[in-house]
Amino acid sequence: MKGRECALAVVIPTLNEAELLPDLLGDLASLDADVVVVDGGSTDDTRAVATSAGARVVVAGRGRAKQLRAGAAATDAPWLFFVHADCRVPPESLETLTSFLERAGLDEYACFRFALEGDALFFRFIELGQWLREGLFGLPYGDQGLVISRAKYDEVSGYPEWPILEDVGIIERLRGRGTRRRLAALLPTSPRRFDTEGRYSGWLRNIGLMALYKLGVTPERLARWYPPQGASGPTPKRKRAVIVFAKAPRPGYVKTRLAADLGPDEAVRIYRTLGRRTLDALRSGSESVFVYYDPPDPEALAEIQAWLGSDRIEYRPQVSGDLGERMARAFDERLAEADRVCIVGTDVPGIGPGTLEEAFRSLETHDVVVGPATDGGYYLVGLRETRPELFREIPWSTGAVLETTLARAREVGADVGLLATRTDVDTKEDVPRELLMA
Repeated sequence: MKGRECALAVVIPTLNEAELLPDLLGDLASLDADVVVVDGGSTDDTRAVATSAGARVVVAGRGRAKQLRAGAAATDAPWLFFVHADCRVPPESLETLTSFLERAGLDEYACFRFALEGDALFFRFIELGQWLREGLFGLPYGDQGLVISRAKYDEVSGYPEWPILEDVGIIERLRGRGTRRRLAALLPTSPRRFDTEGRYSGWLRNIGLMALYKLGVTPERLARWYPPQGASGPTPKRKRAVIVFAKAPRPGYVKTRLAADLGPDEAVRIYRTLGRRTLDALRSGSESVFVYYDPPDPEALAEIQAWLGSDRIEYRPQVSGDLGERMARAFDERLAEADRVCIVGTDVPGIGPGTLEEAFRSLETHDVVVGPATDGGYYLVGLRETRPELFREIPWSTGAVLETTLARAREVGADVGLLATRTDVDTKEDVPRELLMA
């Protein structure tokens, strides 16, 4: 559902923002815009607050970048205004925004002036530091908002799917591909993070994060030191996590080899049955379960949630790239929170807590655990630390996947534990007899 036709859509990512969101939505009430609140799993009244104020609510995986991308995908408006839920847009800023939209070209994008609410001298110091950062390095904060044409946003592929520094990422993507305007009006933002975490410690941490990023440390690793705003404290370290890769169960999109034998509708029915059995079995275990879905859009998310349910499952979109790039990124994200992580698919009969228990037990003494499949691939892979080299230049969808992966592990000195061989369902011969229709 794309919402009403407007020249502008306002995208607001939220996570437990019931306290501050009403002020922002009140500021935007007079604006002729499609206001989209993208919620990442609030446990307070955020969604009810948004709905009562007339905003559209879109549910997405937790993470500001994921939510911003989902909000952009949920509207067809030719102009987008991304703004944080703890910001304010006073009347003079609304006027400045309207004036910019009236005269801006599609190659122009804009940010407001940075300001922290409150009279503390420390806040003026932070504002001065940001003014210098923006002037010297051309890097506005996400708290300054971003006004950008749909055409330019799509041209640079939007926000990068990072767990942190997504505001820096999109500005870097825009360098040399448009003209940035610094709007004269302020976009005041709440100083709550400084108040909660300590003013000077928060400031020093931000400087350290940016310095490490410039030195080449990935946003996935940096995210370990930057808890999401709106969560109830830092994310606890979860001991074990399971990732399930799932596609929207659509004819022609899943199980194409099986569809050649049985027809696309029958292939989808079998795929749905196997997937639901797998998730029902996994959710009964003690591990945290994450479904990484494809395609990464709100419609697919709603379709997959209706299929697999939401009880004890968290949903995340798959990133772009080949299977190896998507798996490596998923491991990066989950190993930032968990000690050991396994990825499984939805098309192997019999996967359940017992299989995962064996895999995690193997990871106590091995660097990598692999569940071989009879077709030359694997149905499970588990890690206790990120190893992106295991997923690069692999001949995916061939019978050489397992062999190549094991050879790559030997090259990098990774000790591999092997599980029992299983059959994943690719052809009619692989389908369990009870799933075949008479």
